[in-house]
Formats: sequence, C-alpha cells, structure tokens
Amino acid sequence: MNTIAEIVQKLGSPAKRLYQEGISYHAYLTELTWLWLLKIMPTVKPGNTFSPAHRSWETLTQKQGWQQLEYYQEIISQLRQVNDPQIAGIYAHARTVFKHPEQLRGVISALTSLDEVMPEDWGEIYEILLEEESHQQGGYLQIVPRCLIDLIVILTQPQLGELIQDPLAGTASFIVAADQYIQVTSEIEDYEGNPLKTSDFIALEPDLIRQRLAVMNCLLHQINSSSAVSVQWGDSLLSNQAVGCLADVIFSVLVFTRDPNQELGKQDTALALLQHIYQSLKPGGRAAVILSDNVLRAAGPAQQVRTTLLNTCVLHTVLRLPHGIFYPYKIPAQVLFFRRSHSSQEQTEQVWFYDARTGFPTFGQYLRLNREHLRPFEIAYGDDPLGQSARYDEGEGKRWRCFSRDAIAKQGDRLDLCWLLEEKSSLGNKVSSQTIWEVLDETVEELEFLTTLLRS
Repeated sequence: MNTIAEIVQKLGSPAKRLYQEGISYHAYLTELTWLWLLKIMPTVKPGNTFSPAHRSWETLTQKQGWQQLEYYQEIISQLRQVNDPQIAGIYAHARTVFKHPEQLRGVISALTSLDEVMPEDWGEIYEILLEEESHQQGGYLQIVPRCLIDLIVILTQPQLGELIQDPLAGTASFIVAADQYIQVTSEIEDYEGNPLKTSDFIALEPDLIRQRLAVMNCLLHQINSSSAVSVQWGDSLLSNQAVGCLADVIFSVLVFTRDPNQELGKQDTALALLQHIYQSLKPGGRAAVILSDNVLRAAGPAQQVRTTLLNTCVLHTVLRLPHGIFYPYKIPAQVLFFRRSHSSQEQTEQVWFYDARTGFPTFGQYLRLNREHLRPFEIAYGDDPLGQSARYDEGEGKRWRCFSRDAIAKQGDRLDLCWLLEEKSSLGNKVSSQTIWEVLDETVEELEFLTTLLRS
C-alpha cells in the first residue's frame, strides 16, 4: 500500500502536464474536487437519492473519448441542482475547463490511487494538495502553512460546544484544525455525541472557488453531518448570519495581496473584518488573527481600529512571522492573540511580542516552515489560552519581550514593533542560507515566467 505522500504525488502529477496546456493549478484542483466527490459519493453520501444509478463514477469510467468528456460536463451540471446543499455547493456553476478527452482521462486515472488508502486519510491528502497550490506560480489560495494553523489552534484551545467563527474561511483550514483539536482533547463519547456541526461554528467565504474547496475539505474530514453547508458562500461584512451570535473563539487570516506601502482607508477589508471580529466576540471570548504588517503600523483609520482593539480587548500576544509565509507574495504578517474584555475597565495593559522573523530564513517554495521553527514561541506562550501563563521578558537582543500599553501608545499604537537588528556581515564569496533560498525561488519564478512567454 502506498504512503500518503505517494498518493499526493500521484494526484498532483496531472497538474504539471495540464499547466503546460494552460490550465492553472487551482483550476485543476476544482476539476479534481468534482471528480473525487463523484468517485466517493456512495461513501460520503450513502443511500442518496439525488444521483441516479446511470449518473455515476462507474458509468463515467466506462465511457471513452469525447463521449466521456460530454458525459462529465452533463453530470456535474446536474449535480449542482440537487437538494443536498453540500453537493450542490461543491458543484455550483460547475463547468469543466478540459478541452479534450485526454485531459479528463489523466485525472480519472490518477484518482484510482485513492483505492490504496483508507477514507480516514482523504482529508489529510486533500489538505496537502491545497497547501501545495499556494506554492505554485500564480498561487490563488494564499494558504497558511498547516503547522502554523495547528499551533494557533493549540494555543487558543477551542472546546467542545463553543461557538467558533471564521469570517474569511478560505479553504476551512482553521475549521478543520479546530475540529481535530476538539476531537483529540475531548472524551470519545462526548465528541461522537456532539461532533462539530453548523450550530457550533459559523464560517463564510466570499470567493466561490475557495468556498467549494472549503466545503470539500470539511466533507472529507467528516465535519458537519447535518443538511447545511459547512462553509457558507457570502460576505461576513454584509451577512446577518452572525447577528446575535457572539462567538467563544474566532480564527481568521486577514492577509490580502496589495502594495505594502498602500494607505489604508476606512473601507479597507482587513480593517473592517478586524473590527467585525472583536465586536463579534462574547465577553471573555478569544481570537487569533493573522494580519499583514501594514495594518499594524499604518496611521489614520488603521490606528483608530488598533486603539479600539486595545481599549475594548486584552491583546496579550503578538507573533512576528518569518518572511515567505505567503509565497509567492512577499507579504510580511503577524499573529494577534487577544480576548474580549468583560467590562470597560478591563483593557490591554501590556503586550508580549515574539520576533520569529529577524535572523530567520526566508521561507518559500523549497524551504517550508515547520513546527520546530515555532517551538520556542510555543514554549514562551505557555499553556494558558488567555495568555496568562508565567512569562519572563528576555531583554534586549532576545526574541521575547514585553511592552507596556503606555510604551505602545507613544508609538501611535503600532503593533509591528521590532527591536532586534538584522545581522549584517560581509558575505565575500559565501552566501547565507537565507540568500540561497531567496535566489532559488526568484530563479524558479523567472524560469516559469519565461516558459509562459514561450508558450504564448
């Protein structure tokens, strides 16, 4: 039996050939998702009545050539109209990008490798494929490394029965990680009697491509056995779904591709969502949010939002992330950990900062972030999800520092504090490991760009 890594390689191999034919990796992921679900429909939706026997994976695989491609388009068009909201959501507006039968046949052949693993492994395989997309040329998903998602969830400690929200769910990485954490930390009979359902989390994603991938991700992880869609297609800033439903825990990634020096206006999406998050927390509720540096340092409306956050919540920890997390976009980002105040008298008094950027390598397509890189921060954070574990300021020249509210106010409530100086040394004929990875990534990007030009 093949390992999960080998299955991932088999499922990812058609993407390389299709990319040479003008089909992007995220378009391939969409096609893979539609075919994958069709193949496993009897397992994930046993006893369903919305897919006639002649509209099945078996029938598809028995057809050949153009007849097979036409049948495929016909069946995905019909599945978007079924009554099951999960199935209909995944196949919403489904239209294949395959131009000839050989493209379809290659993906069907790759999917036979799923027969070599247990259904319990499907979710992990799918998540690896999603994360791999973020490292492709022109990556569309901007997925945070799973090791960082896992760490944030572990430190925040969501509990069984708590209402969890993600106003910008992406491909549901936080929802999946939270469910897995709850499953591991709960009694088996308690979890199986009340698995994470729609009533226990609210997740929205405004982008249809990401939303359908999110629903598939939840489905493969056996999240949400009810009749509702696990991740809704919608805008949290416009939706009334969360009105009156204050959350115990909120996770989100509010990082967008833009000019890092761009001024942030009142209508900036990241600022609006950050406000939405701390206003949607119940008193004592906790949140962990990934934000780009410019949100944490910009003046004007951004400063006003940060000041309100510091005055209405207890911001206890900020993690300065290494460069390259959002490859191929050079977006520096940080994680804010905070809890909603119980009263107007409870405000931020001090904030602990951990610098995991200065002196760290630049991560990217070839050098990947892993849990060990963040282990020192995990230890420094402590076991208390509210940031109240015993902590010790390591002093100047070290990564773990504490700054008072007054000191932060004197900096215009900036939260991108940096006290460590980058090491400067004459490289001579030597090249640092950081430079090696940067040069390698840049070289690959240039080669891929030239390849695209030659094909056009």
